[in-house]
Amino acid sequence: MKLFLTRISACLLLVVFAAGFPLFVAASNKAVIQDFSIDKFGQDLEITFKLENCFTAKMEEAILNGVPTTFRIIVALEKPAPTLMKGDVVDFALEHTIRYNRLNNEFQVHLPEHPQKFLVTRNFNEAKAWMSTVRGLPIIATCWLRKDLEYTLKVKAELSKVELPFFFRYIIFWVSLWDFETDWYTVKFSM
Repeated sequence: MKLFLTRISACLLLVVFAAGFPLFVAASNKAVIQDFSIDKFGQDLEITFKLENCFTAKMEEAILNGVPTTFRIIVALEKPAPTLMKGDVVDFALEHTIRYNRLNNEFQVHLPEHPQKFLVTRNFNEAKAWMSTVRGLPIIATCWLRKDLEYTLKVKAELSKVELPFFFRYIIFWVSLWDFETDWYTVKFSM
């Protein structure tokens, strides 16, 4: 009986290790913020950047099956202050959402910072490029920033969690395999 329990325990450990291995592999394909630039010479302080490695095969499969997918982009602009009094000048989040309409065979991408807000294409690669690019996002009017201070701008992107009914959270375990979250991208600048 003791040998039987030992073998079962060994098998369970092997299953747990094997189940954890895909999580390790997925984590090596970490999403990052690249090609970051700040335009501080116009009427507004604007940022431009691109998300790399933010789409996995499982995520693409889910999108093509009609699951709406949302990237949440968090922006914080801090002014210099003593540690206890550090405060944000600006702190907001915006969301890029992609939906695939199977009847019309087209991708609808919602970009709140884009003048048209909703972009439509039949090309999946074009839709993914729209989802992963932020171009000319206004942060704050430059007149509100002082020239003698050094500011810290932080940007982070993450996949908004899919809200599933309670029962399905146990059945669809692979949803966690296509989560992503970038590290904070931090830039210090002065006007």
